[in-house]
Amino acid sequence: MTSTSDGDNTEKNLSVGRALLPPFANDANAKMQSEEIFCMAIEACPVGIVMIDRAGNIVFVNTEMERLFGYARDEMLGQTVDILLPANLGARHAEHRRQFAAHPSSRTATGRNLAGRRKDGTEFPIEVGLNPIQTRGGSLVLGVIVDLSERNRIERLKDEFVATVSHELRTPLTSIAGALGLLVGNAGGTLPSPAVRLITIAHANSQRLVRLVNSILEMEKIESGKVVFVLERVEVRALVVQAIEANRGFAEGYGVRIRLDAASEAGEMRGDPDWLVQVVTNLLSNAIKFSPPDEEVVVAIEKRGGNIRISVRDHGHGVPDSFKARIFEKFAQADASDARINGGTGLGLSIVKQIVTRLGGTVDFGDAPGGGAIFHVELPCWEPAAEPESAVA
Repeated sequence: MTSTSDGDNTEKNLSVGRALLPPFANDANAKMQSEEIFCMAIEACPVGIVMIDRAGNIVFVNTEMERLFGYARDEMLGQTVDILLPANLGARHAEHRRQFAAHPSSRTATGRNLAGRRKDGTEFPIEVGLNPIQTRGGSLVLGVIVDLSERNRIERLKDEFVATVSHELRTPLTSIAGALGLLVGNAGGTLPSPAVRLITIAHANSQRLVRLVNSILEMEKIESGKVVFVLERVEVRALVVQAIEANRGFAEGYGVRIRLDAASEAGEMRGDPDWLVQVVTNLLSNAIKFSPPDEEVVVAIEKRGGNIRISVRDHGHGVPDSFKARIFEKFAQADASDARINGGTGLGLSIVKQIVTRLGGTVDFGDAPGGGAIFHVELPCWEPAAEPESAVA
């Protein structure tokens, strides 16, 4: 292991600083002051900063890197960056480093599999930003490392809180919505018109809360890996007809019609029938809520190679260009005012994406001819010679 004195470390840091700073006029004092400010700023930075040469050797670290990884500065300088990574990521990182050297570009890497390794061998989640820089001494890679431990802990606490509150809310909300529904249906006797109007509003809003809580619980179950998908042979046309009939009353409440395209093909796919009904229901619900009255939502089924595609087309305003990149994110809504009017939660399409991805399919969308949007779900066809029915988490 390479060992250097504090004076040598300071000189190395200053030499990097000189390489990065622009040339100054013949003012030695101003140049020295600028170098000192540069080094002080790097040392005071609250994130880890490391510079690596083309061979993957560490040529510069700041104080935060010492705190994050538990190494003294002279224990890192001159060593390969692999000492900061888990042993099982060594080969993968070498390939990434080779690709980055061949095609350098700024990038930020995050994810559960990205981890740092401290001197004592413990691992912790990190976010890494990489940026190639050119100096008078050659090409370097500037790495900015952020410890995600606290952020992940807060995320877990938030998810646990949401799940707990949702579970506690679902039972009383369902009971309230049911009681209000009975009152709207005159089960408690004929009520004055003003009372009926108020109860109808309360019933609609309680149903919206029930939908929101159920959506949150579904998303929490899927993301936590608690859902088991039972893969079996599914007759697609029958499943789609079932979903359409189940949502016909919901559509009538919006003055919208649902129709299965007459050209839809029959076919069998490999999937979980219960969750596939949920997928089609979410797509139908989304299309219905954002379709104008007296319009129709059209569902189509077609075979595409080894897949079966289910399409749901509406005649609404379409998806704004500014929103297309976020449409499958949790709680994403193009227009908050529309969401309040239509009772949207912003979770339906995110749940669709999660389910379809886990079933080995894809989901996409586009602008429909003549206006509106069309959403596509593609899943593999059932293969008789495939593996027997199985369950996947």
